[in-house]
Amino acid sequence: MVHVIRAVVRVFEVVVGAVFLLGIVFIGYVQLAWDRPVVRPVMALNAPRDAAHVHRGQYLFEQSLLCWDCHGSEGSFSPREPQAGGRTFDMTNIGPGFGFAYGTNLTPDPATGIGAWSDGEIVRAIREGVSRGGHVIFPVMAYQFYHGLSDDDALALVAYLRSLPSVRNAVPPRRLSFVAKALIAVSVIKPESQITQPVRALTREPTIAYGEYVTWHASGCAECHTPRDPRTAAVDVSRLLAGGLFPFPEQGFATTGSNLTSDITTGIGGWSEDQFITAVQSGVRPNGRVLLPFMPWPSYAQWSRDDLHAVWLYLRSLPPISHQVPVSRLADPAEGAQGPQRGRAIYGVYCVVCHGNSGIANPFTTVPLRQAARDLDDLVLAAFIAQGVPGSIMPAFEKTLTADQISDLTAFIRSW
Repeated sequence: MVHVIRAVVRVFEVVVGAVFLLGIVFIGYVQLAWDRPVVRPVMALNAPRDAAHVHRGQYLFEQSLLCWDCHGSEGSFSPREPQAGGRTFDMTNIGPGFGFAYGTNLTPDPATGIGAWSDGEIVRAIREGVSRGGHVIFPVMAYQFYHGLSDDDALALVAYLRSLPSVRNAVPPRRLSFVAKALIAVSVIKPESQITQPVRALTREPTIAYGEYVTWHASGCAECHTPRDPRTAAVDVSRLLAGGLFPFPEQGFATTGSNLTSDITTGIGGWSEDQFITAVQSGVRPNGRVLLPFMPWPSYAQWSRDDLHAVWLYLRSLPPISHQVPVSRLADPAEGAQGPQRGRAIYGVYCVVCHGNSGIANPFTTVPLRQAARDLDDLVLAAFIAQGVPGSIMPAFEKTLTADQISDLTAFIRSW
């Protein structure tokens, strides 16, 4: 019996030792391999610098792809500020925890921005997820979706970026967790396939095909509204546009993309096209509630009716999928505080994108709230918030915020 026990102990020790050794080898492999350069050529591309391409690139950057939302500075919400990077992406609470990434400097500064990059290198980063130095870009940058961006649209983006003022701003290097590094090392997270042939642009017309292009490649629709594996960030191709799996923690709220399929119970199968367009362009659901700004309706308000009709036709061509997304919610202090403190948080959730910090207007509205509020008493200001302004981008919040929340928001605005 003693011999048997000793034999079992020896086997156990050998197994534990082997596992420990394999663990050490794997850790060493990850540290050596995760940031190895991807060896692939850069396509010889040249961005036209004419006004039409710059204008199209600005439209994609500001109103459709919303690049500014990631590449502006921390705490800023304006597409017209210098796109010099610095915004922090805390991914520690997503899936197994992926660490931290930072929006990069997209201005033409040669030292800290993209001034030294070739046009082909910029396009490769956008569509394939490979940096100028050949390193895998972490998929907080949605290159899985931009992979299908046409050459013309990709080069229009480059043309617009080249037109920006140069800003010297050194962004911190990313700080990825061991899990993130391991997923890159074993190619679970990897660049998109190399593009070697021209990607032709579709005609901009209200068709299912063009709607699919806009939804998947020329906007953030599919990126937010399609489930992803929380462990690997892989897109769930079996549930296209069926909504997110878990809420993303933003400042003041947590939410995820809703189900855009025609399922009656969990999707938008009961919506009309007009109701869909109203939600996209004014942020108001058919029930009168205002969408959280995770849905960037102030930007999408600039979309053409034909583009929206094309997206609607594409969504209606998809099979209905039953998938109830997690409930969106406000977070402290927007939810739990009282008085001006809660008002400040609610302003940061619903108002700052259009009205800017401290009520200084952003490009989405010409109304400087700080100045306009001075001419209104508390009752009129509260009514303005509750009832909105018909015919403008300002929605009515009476079905979204309680009277107490509107009162707290009014008190915060008065504190300026």
